[in-house]
Amino acid sequence: MQRRSFFQRIPVAVAAVFAPRWARAQPIDQPIHELASVVLPASFGRERTDIVAADFLVWIRDYKPGAEVGSGYGHPRTQVTGPSPAAHYAEQLSALGSPISKEAVEKALAAAKVDRIPPRPNGRHVAADLLAFFFASAEGEDLLYDAAIRRDDCRGLENSGPRPARFS
Repeated sequence: MQRRSFFQRIPVAVAAVFAPRWARAQPIDQPIHELASVVLPASFGRERTDIVAADFLVWIRDYKPGAEVGSGYGHPRTQVTGPSPAAHYAEQLSALGSPISKEAVEKALAAAKVDRIPPRPNGRHVAADLLAFFFASAEGEDLLYDAAIRRDDCRGLENSGPRPARFS
């Protein structure tokens, strides 16, 4: 490679590293917030669904394909993340229309053949991925079990025996 062509490629490489995060997230911010208010529990209210949507957008922006992930107990092989599941989110969101309705989401999930929430976002449909993101979180787990499990908090040994407090 000649020096001149090397220096001509630097701006392209810099744009390839930084532009996807900026360009990918811009058109989907508002629709993700709208989608979250439709698919997450109505008891959350708009403020709480906006927080989950904002966290999901941060996760999308910070996603790094090929990053090592924890293999889990009893699985000694190192695993890596696949390509970003957000590749088709913009078109999936625009296909839902505006305003996003529950019926439009149900039809889109049926068309994408999504019959359950995946264990982690997989790119099949943005609505299923948003639900997977939330229900894989500590807050989502607490909601599912209706208990203050708070799996990411250290409860200490003195509090390890009692069952987590129920919410209701």
